[in-house]
Amino acid sequence: MDEIIHQPLRLKIMAALAATPDQPLEFKRLKAVTEATDGNLGRQLQTLAEAGYITVIKDYANNRPRTRAELTPGGKAAFADHVDYLGRLLRGL
Repeated sequence: MDEIIHQPLRLKIMAALAATPDQPLEFKRLKAVTEATDGNLGRQLQTLAEAGYITVIKDYANNRPRTRAELTPGGKAAFADHVDYLGRLLRGL
């Protein structure tokens, strides 16, 4: 079990990012998908970034600040391992 990913909100974030491997997700979209508050989502993104699981991209779109996140290769591997762990757990292995 990956203690970092196992936390419910971080698991939701990782799942959302894994579902869109070819493009980063915007903060606003992650907030809607995870139903998190701004502060909680920001903190959990920071935790995942510190672990090396995601990259947080801050830039501008239409002259407005934008925050996006995407999985790193290490994050993809860690998420796949955690999903495998959950599958084994559900199968009783």
